[in-house]
Amino acid sequence: MKKFFKTIAVIILSLLIFFVGIFKYRQYHANQIAVPKAATAVIKLSIDEIYKSLALNMLFNPDYYLKSDPDKKTDSITGDFRHGLKIPASVYFYTMKNQPETALFSRFEIKQLRNFQTFIHNKFGFKILKKQNEITFAGSGNVFFCYDANHVAVVVSGEARNFDAVLLDILKAKNFQQIGVGKFKSIKESTRHIAYSDAKNDVTIDFNSGEINISADFANHSIIPAVKPFHRKFNQESTASAWLNADFAKLPNKKIQLKSSTLDRDSLLKYYKGYLDFEWTNTTTQTDSIVTYEYNDDFEKTAKVTLQKRSVPNLMLNIKADRNLLINYLNEKQVINLDSGTIRNTVFPLYKVFLGGHQNQLQLTTQKKNKADNMLIPSNAFFSLNVDLVKINQSMRIPGLTQHLKLLKYMDIKGRSMHDRQIRLDGKITFVNDQVNALYQIVKDF
Repeated sequence: MKKFFKTIAVIILSLLIFFVGIFKYRQYHANQIAVPKAATAVIKLSIDEIYKSLALNMLFNPDYYLKSDPDKKTDSITGDFRHGLKIPASVYFYTMKNQPETALFSRFEIKQLRNFQTFIHNKFGFKILKKQNEITFAGSGNVFFCYDANHVAVVVSGEARNFDAVLLDILKAKNFQQIGVGKFKSIKESTRHIAYSDAKNDVTIDFNSGEINISADFANHSIIPAVKPFHRKFNQESTASAWLNADFAKLPNKKIQLKSSTLDRDSLLKYYKGYLDFEWTNTTTQTDSIVTYEYNDDFEKTAKVTLQKRSVPNLMLNIKADRNLLINYLNEKQVINLDSGTIRNTVFPLYKVFLGGHQNQLQLTTQKKNKADNMLIPSNAFFSLNVDLVKINQSMRIPGLTQHLKLLKYMDIKGRSMHDRQIRLDGKITFVNDQVNALYQIVKDF
C-alpha cells in the first residue's frame, strides 16, 4: 500500500512539473510578441493565468461548475467554438497613434483557416468586404478583420472609420517592436489577469474567489492630496459613502453647465477648503405640492393644491468651504433659492435638496435639518468610495441591470498618494457567492 501511494505521488508530481513546464513555455513564447511602434497603450489578457485560477477554483467547487442551468438554452455558438486561431498564453490589444482612442487592435496567428472563416462568417455574421492580393477584408458594425492564410489583424472600435491601411500594416507586422522594448516593458512581466499600460498610467485586474481586485497607478497633475488625510465618521448602515480629502491644482478655468445655470470652476475652488464627503443612508420622506386644475360652478378654471408624500434617498453632501461666500455665489448664479433654503428645481428636479451646515461647512441634504456626525477619523487614504451593492439593488430597480447586480455584494475603493505626481487606487468588488471565481460567475450569468 505504501508503495502504491508513493507511485501515485510520483505520478502527480510528474504531471505538475509537466504542466508547469508547458505554462512556462507558453508564457515565454507569448512574451516574444511584437507590437506596433505607434502603439500608445497596451492591454494584456493573461489567458493561461485565468485558466489556472479557474482550474484551481473548480477543484474546490466542482458542484457549481458541473451543474446545468435549466433556464438557459445551449445554442449552436456554444456547441461549436472552433475559431481556428492559435491562442497564446497572453493576448495583447493596443491603441494606435492617429487612430480613435476607442479603437483596439490586435494580431493573431491562424491555425486553421477554414475554421476561422466559418467562425467569423457563420457564427457572427461578419461579411467579406473585399479581397486583394490573397488578403481578405471582412467585418460588420464596429469589428473589422484583415487576414491571409497565416495571420489576422482585428480592430474593435466605437468610432466608424476606414481601418484598411492600418490593419494591413498590422497584418504584415510593419514597424513592429518587441513588447519588452520601450515604454511597455513593465507589462511584459505582469501575471495579472488583465493589465493595462500607457506612458503614464497602469491598471491591473484579477478575478479571484468571490471578488474582483483592481489596482491602478495614475499620473497626477490636478489634485493635491492631504498630507495627513482624515474623514468624517459615517453611519454603518449607509448604502453608499465617499470622501475626498484633497485640494485641486490651478488649471485653465472651465465652465460647468447645470441646466439653466453656468458656474466657473475657479470660483467654486476659491471657496472650497480641501474636503468633501457624500453619504446615502436609507430613505427619507418628502412632501410635494401637486397642482391640478378644475372648473367651479361658474365654469372658472381654479387651481387645487394637494400634498403628496413620497420616499426618496436620504442623501447628504458635506463640503468644507467658506459657506456664506459660496452660498452668495450660488445664489447669484441662480443655483439656490435663499427664501426656501433649497437647490432650485430647475437645477435638480428629482428631489428637494435643502441647505444646511455652519460657517466652515456647506451641507446639502434631502432631509431637512439632517445632522451629520462631525467626528473626524485619521486615514492613510485621501479618497474612498464604499457602496453596499445589495442595498443598491434592492432600492433601485433598473430593467436589464438588476438581474446582474444580484451577484454583487460590496464595492470598496481607496485612493492613496504615492508621491507628488502619482496616485494609486486599490479597489475590491465582492460577490454574494464568495467561493466561486468572480469571472466564471459573471460569464455564467450572461
